[in-house]
Amino acid sequence: MEPEEIDAVLEEASRLLAAGQAEECLKCLSELEAEELQADDRIEWVSLRAWALTELGADEEALQTLQPVLEEFPDSARLLGTLGVVLSNCDQLEQAQQALERALELVPDDEVLLANLALTCEKLRDYERAIELYDRALELGADIDWVLEHKANALIEAGRLDQAKVVLKRYLSLVPDDAAQWITLGILHSDDEEYEEAFACYRQAERLEPDASELRLNWGVTAVQANQLRVARVQLRHLQRIEPRSARPWVLRALTLEGEGQIRGARAIYERLLARRRFADPGESTYTMEMAMDFFARHKLRPRCECLLARAYAANACTVELCDAYRRVAGEPVDKAYWYCLLVEADYRPGLSEIRKPADDSLAPGRFTRFVRAYQVVARNHDEAVEMVLDLARRMGEGHPTVREFIGEEPIENTYTGLYEVEADSVVLTDGQAE
Repeated sequence: MEPEEIDAVLEEASRLLAAGQAEECLKCLSELEAEELQADDRIEWVSLRAWALTELGADEEALQTLQPVLEEFPDSARLLGTLGVVLSNCDQLEQAQQALERALELVPDDEVLLANLALTCEKLRDYERAIELYDRALELGADIDWVLEHKANALIEAGRLDQAKVVLKRYLSLVPDDAAQWITLGILHSDDEEYEEAFACYRQAERLEPDASELRLNWGVTAVQANQLRVARVQLRHLQRIEPRSARPWVLRALTLEGEGQIRGARAIYERLLARRRFADPGESTYTMEMAMDFFARHKLRPRCECLLARAYAANACTVELCDAYRRVAGEPVDKAYWYCLLVEADYRPGLSEIRKPADDSLAPGRFTRFVRAYQVVARNHDEAVEMVLDLARRMGEGHPTVREFIGEEPIENTYTGLYEVEADSVVLTDGQAE
């Protein structure tokens, strides 16, 4: 095949991949034999194939495609960048970050590498670094829609909500048909008690996706917060129609009853929901526990909060939202403290959401002896943080817990001490891997 024909095939494969047509991209690449290509063309062929495979969820095959060519061209920024994306999709985030950092050392002003590294940092919860990288990618001409959407999410996670609203408004001026982001902007306005602005956002989303359950739920929650209970009841009827078997209409019903002053009726709904044995999915169960914890905390029902925390811990559902409500009733108010993230090791037990190293995939559960999990707390100092996580682990029944290391620390103001989050997943270890 002539060089011009090879270039045409690679360009078409790249176009298909960019258009989200990964299968068609692979078919296009099959017109070429990689072994017969010159170095640059082979690097491009392998990178495109690996990208397409990881888009289709075939991450192991993508890694196998990359590995031999990376051994031949270890300083190829193109291959290293693709490797970073594949590893990130596999949730091998530290390795992904290393690959992308190495690629950027070779090509410092590549906006695609910057954006992919930013996304990896965001997954690693290094939100400030992610925001900085997104800004650099924008300056260099990265896809503005994609970057603005992800930057807004990083700003939200970093607690920079006013800036997140500005970025989301800019994004929505470019992509006005994104109903999900209109809802997100509405929630941000609602959190700041800017209710009219929130309702305007929900109306925009309604024009686009009137049957979106997230829209009806959050519109209803905002209406309760704004004491517009008639609007809340309208949204409740929509939600009951859209999700008749879900727990979420019942949660909105409980919030509405609470807004009407019917506290006993609201509590009865939460207790009935918590007694359910089946939920549509783990997300529905987690949301129910979050909202129930928020209700119990608002009404200073600490014993009930303690029971619910234990249930959430057993279900690997100690989310930021649930723990924030729990801290308000069980923690101490502080002007200044620190957010800490610690890795805790304890005895292996059933019920963990397990992550196994690739070499351990075939091992039976009986071969694992310990697990490692990330705990996040708000504490005044390191010693208090260690005491908090070990006390929690023991109260929740973990055997022989120890703190392996601190992996994060940030100052925080005007908050409550206590549990911030427990990561859902735990890395399980054999005797030789445990400390």
